Amino acid sequence: MEFTEELKVKSQGIHNVSDKLFNSALSIALADRAVYRMAVYRFYHVFLMIEDKLEDLRHDCDSLQSLYFPNLFRAPEFEEDLQYYYPDGIPEELSLMLEEYKNNIDEDTQQDPANLIGYLQTMQLAILSGGSMMRPMIVKVLGLKENYPQGVMALDWPEGFSTTNARKVYKERLNTLELSREQKDSIISIKNKVFELNNRLIKEVTHSQQSKAIAWKYLERVLFVLCLVIAFIVFFFYRK
Repeated sequence: MEFTEELKVKSQGIHNVSDKLFNSALSIALADRAVYRMAVYRFYHVFLMIEDKLEDLRHDCDSLQSLYFPNLFRAPEFEEDLQYYYPDGIPEELSLMLEEYKNNIDEDTQQDPANLIGYLQTMQLAILSGGSMMRPMIVKVLGLKENYPQGVMALDWPEGFSTTNARKVYKERLNTLELSREQKDSIISIKNKVFELNNRLIKEVTHSQQSKAIAWKYLERVLFVLCLVIAFIVFFFYRK
């Protein structure tokens, strides 16, 4: 079994959980720009930490050098999105989960620089696969069409860039890496952990007071409409 397929199969369970949580969280985040920007802020830092670590370690690790694709770096684009969502200044303080994320990256790469592959492969392929699909929906729901691509720069790719070809090259390169069985097992374990960290990062946004307030606001609207429908049905029922 090729390593890319092994990574996919041995992380499928937590991947499915993450997909469901992400879809649920996205509906909350897209209800208000103030909530969505909290998510953008967090994933900006995740990509920044991973990409900075890759720059630091690639010269001393052949496997990381083989997976060095500067055209896949997203932190600069995430930063442009944040400048759009935070016109008065981007928050500098890391959240508790971002601090934990950073500590995990530091500890794992201290044990073996190749462990960064677990973070790289998960996040870079995720945005390559899902970014282009999510972008039109986010633009429409958040009303970003007038200033497009501001607000979704991280999900946008240069003209002529093929995400399909980029994924193909990435997987081919990953399958040719000379990794020991121990290193592969460690990377697989870290990939599963990355999904767990992302889940907790998402919950940090959706469980915030601001997100709860937005959720309750829309729930109240739904309940109000539901009450009107019930009243309408009861009114006509008794008229008969």
